[in-house]
Amino acid sequence: MLPNIRTALCLLAAMFLAASAFSQATDPVAESNAIITERMALLEDQRGPAETYTYGAITDDANNRELFRVASKISDLTGLDFVALASIQQLGGEVDLYAVAMTLPDDLPGRDEMLQILARSRLRHFEPYYYEAYFKDYPQDDTAAFSQVVADEAWLAFREEYGDLSDTDPEALAEKYPAAKKAADLTGLDIVPLSGILAVGGYDGLSKLLMVLPEELPGKHEAIGEVADERKKNR
Repeated sequence: MLPNIRTALCLLAAMFLAASAFSQATDPVAESNAIITERMALLEDQRGPAETYTYGAITDDANNRELFRVASKISDLTGLDFVALASIQQLGGEVDLYAVAMTLPDDLPGRDEMLQILARSRLRHFEPYYYEAYFKDYPQDDTAAFSQVVADEAWLAFREEYGDLSDTDPEALAEKYPAAKKAADLTGLDIVPLSGILAVGGYDGLSKLLMVLPEELPGKHEAIGEVADERKKNR
């Protein structure tokens, strides 16, 4: 009788292990974490451990989450491991992070929003061809409205990476960022995204944003000239 009990227990243990393995294999979060951990390990083999100048090795703490805001947001959104996400971003850049995110299971919770966040982050580089692809499905019959959408999305990309402005009052922004005020007056765009991009992207960032806006936008080239003048004044 005892051998039969032992056999039954062994069978139960095997069934439990098999069920556990099957559960992990079909759990999109566990499967996704395995994928990003493998990618992190490959990058570390190629380029060394993921470290930052300020905090050293990347850990899941408040300092690193402040430094890697996008990775932190994605981690909270999907349940993915923050350290793996931040390490991939540090070693491979946002393109590598987006590439591995594209390979994750379709049923991963928050996957679509995650991909949207990562796609939006590329707007910070002001690549005209990328803007054309990113905004191709947005209505463009109203130039002013379309330009505002472009400015808002670009500012959101910066805000997700660096955080919000400390003050969004238009009058306060006009006083603090005269170049943004002049650009807003000339184009009719909201001063908040223009100020935000100027604050974190500098005059170069604001100029590049204006350049990728539609040629039909009234005041576009005058605004570019005003930003260039303000840059010269503040050298």
